[in-house]
Amino acid sequence: MKVLIINTNCERSPYTLMPLGACSVASAARAAGHEVPFLDLTFARSPEKTTARAVTEYKPDVVGLSVRNIDSCDYVQPRFYLPGVRKIIQACRGAGADVIVLGGPAVTIAPAESLRFLDGDYAVAGDGERAFPLLLESLQSGAGADNIPGVLSRRNGAITAAPPVSPHDLASIPDPTPEDWLDLPRFVRSGAAMPVWTKRGCLFDCSYCLYPAIDGGRVRLRDLLSVASDVERAGRLGFRIAEFVDSVFNVPEKHAITCCEEIAGLSLPVQLQTLELNPLGCSRDLIRAMNAAGFSAVGCTAESGSERMLASLNKGFTMTELIRAAGELRKLNALKLWIFMLGGPGETESTVAETARFMGEFLMPSDLAYVACGIRILPGTELHRRAIAEGVVSPSDTLLEPAFYFSPHISVERAMSIIAGSAFPSSNIISLSDGNSKFLPIAQRAAHLLRVPAPYWRLAPFWNRVRSLCFGGRASGRRRIC
Repeated sequence: MKVLIINTNCERSPYTLMPLGACSVASAARAAGHEVPFLDLTFARSPEKTTARAVTEYKPDVVGLSVRNIDSCDYVQPRFYLPGVRKIIQACRGAGADVIVLGGPAVTIAPAESLRFLDGDYAVAGDGERAFPLLLESLQSGAGADNIPGVLSRRNGAITAAPPVSPHDLASIPDPTPEDWLDLPRFVRSGAAMPVWTKRGCLFDCSYCLYPAIDGGRVRLRDLLSVASDVERAGRLGFRIAEFVDSVFNVPEKHAITCCEEIAGLSLPVQLQTLELNPLGCSRDLIRAMNAAGFSAVGCTAESGSERMLASLNKGFTMTELIRAAGELRKLNALKLWIFMLGGPGETESTVAETARFMGEFLMPSDLAYVACGIRILPGTELHRRAIAEGVVSPSDTLLEPAFYFSPHISVERAMSIIAGSAFPSSNIISLSDGNSKFLPIAQRAAHLLRVPAPYWRLAPFWNRVRSLCFGGRASGRRRIC
């Protein structure tokens, strides 16, 4: 069959992302014997017109669309992405596409609701590398798709779903070979990092998160040589940074250490980063291995500096472990971005003040803090059940359109005022809304041309100081509250 794979993600703020998952599914479909053209809409100025031209040209038997995000997860300035995806699908239909298959993280979060909203024919929830080729085989033979694990079908408005897909051994997944599917030099010029994954699955059970549903609740480790090969590929293809995109990079810690040791011996011209460092696995041995491997930037997902809020969010670590991680990370020769999330169940002025004290006491003056207000409510999570009980959302709400939880015991303005008043440098605080600027892709390309060292969020303190001088702490008249 001729199968057109489309990466629908056009969002380039806060940075340009390579569609590694879509490439992996495309490689799996090709390995199953299908002809697979690939359409990447990352840089498309008119996604619908570009899509219509591709469908008209290729005349595919099946169109598979990868949907990365439902929305921006920004409580202050939310952006809903699915209407844009629906326009892309309408362009497919208008150009003659008969069979539309949906997949990707956004679809896995709410597969039936996404299938209805986007007007698809089939949806793949979970790993697509096995389920999608099985669906193609079924469609080619004329058999039904009702019994393919992880696949949902929509006929005459009714949706049928097979049992969830069973996470499979990563050794059976073909190499994504992004160079076969993407214009990689364009990603390089945009300052993008080469994504690398060392495992799939998440062992944590945070109250607001669906990573265990997306990647599986059982950790599946990737072969060390394959990981090292991907990092080597990043340097060979001109990328400055290889970014580990596991849901949690350093748990289990032993695997992270052995990956670092494998890479350290290669002496590659590429720096490493991850934004998914969990405080629970930041031992001295890990820090030593990360230094040897060449990490230049990390993000640590603290979420809160309050014992009460860590328990409320079910983070799986305590303040004692968080403080210990902060001490060990001082020895890491890399930029540190600490990630905090305010407004969860039970958040008060007192708990925010505890987070502010943690930032001022345990973070280094050179560190940066990424502070988000409000938590996106995702279906089936503990937070979702809490939000229903408190009347924040209705049990009938599909949660496709952005819905957020923010504690009724404190306002966004007051929370950010407490954080800004901490001993931590206010110029080193980045907000979620700061990362949604439409000018960021332009600035990042300029930084790449000027050979500014990545990651570009290292420039946030400078930009915040300039903004403070020019606007008195206000950017373009907008209150910088989150």
